[in-house]
Amino acid sequence: MPEEKVGLASFFGGEEERWIQIAAQMHDHAMTVAGVPAKEFYYDAKSLIKSSVDVSNYYNMDSCLGFADAYNYEVEALGGKMVYGENSMPTIDFRDTLIKKPEDLTNLRKKKVDWRKDGRLPYALESVNLNMEYGTVQGIFCSPFSLAVGLCSYPRLIKFMRKQPEFAHELYTFIVDDVLEPYLKVQNDECGVMMAIGADAWACIPNLSIKDMQEWVVPYNQRITERAKKFGVMAMNVSGDYCEERLEKFDKKILHDSFDIEIASQGGLPSLFLAMGRWHEYPLEAVLDYTKKFLEKGDKPTVTAGLNGRMLRDGPVEKIVDNVKRFIDAFARDHNLTIFCANIPADTPTDHIHAAIVATHTYGRLPIADNLDDVEFELPKRESFQEWKKNVAPEILA
Repeated sequence: MPEEKVGLASFFGGEEERWIQIAAQMHDHAMTVAGVPAKEFYYDAKSLIKSSVDVSNYYNMDSCLGFADAYNYEVEALGGKMVYGENSMPTIDFRDTLIKKPEDLTNLRKKKVDWRKDGRLPYALESVNLNMEYGTVQGIFCSPFSLAVGLCSYPRLIKFMRKQPEFAHELYTFIVDDVLEPYLKVQNDECGVMMAIGADAWACIPNLSIKDMQEWVVPYNQRITERAKKFGVMAMNVSGDYCEERLEKFDKKILHDSFDIEIASQGGLPSLFLAMGRWHEYPLEAVLDYTKKFLEKGDKPTVTAGLNGRMLRDGPVEKIVDNVKRFIDAFARDHNLTIFCANIPADTPTDHIHAAIVATHTYGRLPIADNLDDVEFELPKRESFQEWKKNVAPEILA
């Protein structure tokens, strides 16, 4: 069994790593495991970060991503209607979006937004500040396409793109220049952010075709990247995720084209996110066929390998362990690999997450074994979060 690490490393890897790193998107799950009410978790940044750090330490994760509803802050600050649930994350009310017709953008331009104070921006900025203190040295924003969905709804936005393309381009330009640029500038000024990740779950296969993303996603991702550079922020958009649900429709050519979208959205870095899709069932050989061209040039591609949220919730443990092992065997020896629990559902059994972490730290111990079948794996019985916190949890935040 690997020895436990102390503290939390950066999402992009800690010093003197002893094994492949594992991180998680888990806001709803962390809230549930910690037993914190949504009215506190999604409004009090200290509660968000303390709960996230505590749960990350309980699981012995290598980093803590203490972020919550990254798709909503900008829309809420602009005056968008929200749904505030008793037991859930605030979300955009798509029944009544801010932009229903082109004239609505004209009215929105007149709104004077304070990117420090409006909506729940104080909560968002404080969470970024606290994350900077506890290992995750990055800001976060909603990428242009997903933000356009939040302003219009997905069906209406697609209709604008098809029927009124001039207006759609005007909308995307407004989003980049008048919303995201000032918001990232505030994160730089207030929090010292020098790198920010753009969340873009809507810009994926099959929501958009490759042609759509080449026309509507990449140019505006690159636009915000260039504009943010002027004040010292590297803005990287996580766009182009391959999420084909029907396995019989898996297409290696489309997958490779989606990787091109990802790389173009991150400033040309050879970095791949295998995030929301059925990566426990897709063939990893198709990924290796793509990264071969980088390896042949002497470049070492970065792969963030996502453990599917439904698989994490439904298990069984053996399936989770096998998929961690599969990722490590495919990528850990000649790629920069991070294992990522992709948005852990609230009701996921804690044993399933323990299994993912122990498997990563066992099979991912450096240097990687030549034959992972020879590596002994044991999953110890763990106490509940409540028992752990009572007995051994450090006091992270006052």
